[in-house]
Amino acid sequence: IVINELAYTFRSRGFLERVEGQVELESWAWSAEQVESAAPLVGRSVAAAAARKVQVVLKSVIAVLLILSVSGFFIRVAVNGSAVLMFPLALAAEACGSGNSRMSVGVLTRSFPWIGVHVEVLRRAGRSPWPLFRSHLAFLVFQSFAYLSCNLAWRFILYKKSSPEGFEERVFSFCSILELFNLIFVRSVRSSVVFPKLATAIMVYLHFYIFCSLYPFHTLALVLAALSCVYCMVYCLNHFEEPALRGDPFAHATPTAVHPRALYMP
Repeated sequence: IVINELAYTFRSRGFLERVEGQVELESWAWSAEQVESAAPLVGRSVAAAAARKVQVVLKSVIAVLLILSVSGFFIRVAVNGSAVLMFPLALAAEACGSGNSRMSVGVLTRSFPWIGVHVEVLRRAGRSPWPLFRSHLAFLVFQSFAYLSCNLAWRFILYKKSSPEGFEERVFSFCSILELFNLIFVRSVRSSVVFPKLATAIMVYLHFYIFCSLYPFHTLALVLAALSCVYCMVYCLNHFEEPALRGDPFAHATPTAVHPRALYMP
């Protein structure tokens, strides 16, 4: 409220700093162009206002799709790559003679075939699987570095104005949670139709609100968007996923251990 009052009162470039003693806690900066763009002194025409709203909507859609697509890719790479951490533990337990039947190399090979097949081929050929493990771990570290680099780049490309400390990181983390939920729990046909659309619409509306205003209530808007998505998650679990488990196990639309995800054919 204070920032908006100062910006719209003087309608010029400004800088505000919050300090405690000699320690700088937080700072905000804005330009005259940002103030004029959010609320011009001379009102816009209907066509100009509509054109600006369309531009902000397109920017919001592009930002959300970019963040969700990269976050979804990293979540899937992390889930697939983290399976390689279990094989060294199983091999070490097997070498020590304290192997667990639930975490044996054979069980892991069947559970994670994209890694287990190569491990089994190397073991049968008498070759060490450790170079394979190191390459997967290096790839996982590289992808983690790339994802963090994308987060840093998005802060300067997508969010060019002042925002609360850590707001962008909370948005990126929330998008990762949405993608993780979508990967693990969205398995039925109706959930795959409803949840991605609603979650994307909520995130687009959040960014539309942020991009439209000079300095909006960022945290309140993010909390409201998070609660809306949580409600969608719980609704899909109760009304779509849980009833789908009681369906015909031989039907393609029923999630089972053989095919965890339903075959979505619109």
